[in-house]
Amino acid sequence: MKSLLFPLLLLLSLSLTAQSEWTIVLSTKIPDARMGAWTRGDYTILVNLDSISTHFRRCQQSITRSLEYYKDQDSNLANYFRATQNRYGRAATQLEQAANGFDLKTLVIYEGVENANRNLEDCRILESYLKNLVEQGKALVYFKGERIYTLCCTSELINQGRLETVQDILNHGYEIRTFYEDPDNSLFIDYSIMGW
Repeated sequence: MKSLLFPLLLLLSLSLTAQSEWTIVLSTKIPDARMGAWTRGDYTILVNLDSISTHFRRCQQSITRSLEYYKDQDSNLANYFRATQNRYGRAATQLEQAANGFDLKTLVIYEGVENANRNLEDCRILESYLKNLVEQGKALVYFKGERIYTLCCTSELINQGRLETVQDILNHGYEIRTFYEDPDNSLFIDYSIMGW
């Protein structure tokens, strides 16, 4: 009985004290000579262009290894990796040649074969990498033109109703917002769906 009661009490106490709001401490560094800019609404993120270029070259090398492995086994996977490898290489070259203030949204980074619709504005991979840099304190963040040094994050349970159907279970999860003053004016909005 005790062995069953203890885990239940522990689970209950952890769920009651789960953190639903926290603060991210941002970089206090002086801007580098070559920074790239990524803007969303009132926010602008500045990141060292060389660090992004190095990251994309590493990704390109990893994709090249996958291409070498699959090129004689599966032509569909080879085409997938070849197109992805080329995009990462082009993006890294663009960054290596870019001047200060380069607009990072002009980069075309996605995984898969060529797709004209995704070439227009698919910045999910870049946005995810920039979010990691912001959270690690390796990016400068400006809000309405003023540099800021902290961001707030909130985590809110979505689909809180009863979990009666499969759809209810699959769409149950959290919405995580990263913002400065107002959650409705967020820099990042992520969804963590438990069922997927």
